[in-house]
Amino acid sequence: MAWTQDLSVGHETLDQHHKRLFALLAEMERGSDDSGGFDAVSTSLAELTDYIVYHFTEEEAMMERGGFPFLELHRHSHQTIAMRVADMAASLDGANFQRVAAELRGFLSGWLIHHIEIEDFEYRPYIGKA
Repeated sequence: MAWTQDLSVGHETLDQHHKRLFALLAEMERGSDDSGGFDAVSTSLAELTDYIVYHFTEEEAMMERGGFPFLELHRHSHQTIAMRVADMAASLDGANFQRVAAELRGFLSGWLIHHIEIEDFEYRPYIGKA
């Protein structure tokens, strides 16, 4: 699964953020499949968790500056996802890292595409291009 131009929100910075989220998911998948094991998944998951918070903060600030009328609904969606990822990360241990990584990938992969195509596309008219 990878970012494609069809997922562009029309803002280069946010498109780069979304690309990075897809890349982090791919890193986690590689970590769970190769010899890196638990340490690789744990590292990827920590980076993903941090990046999610960073991305949501930046995206919400842009929506606020643009006067996006559904910011609070969007923010609530972000909070729900961040909590779900944090809960999954907290459950990660050496015995279950492959299962948790697979569940997280499945969940985030489906959510990320849906979120971009449905929720993020709504703010496109409200944010600048740069």
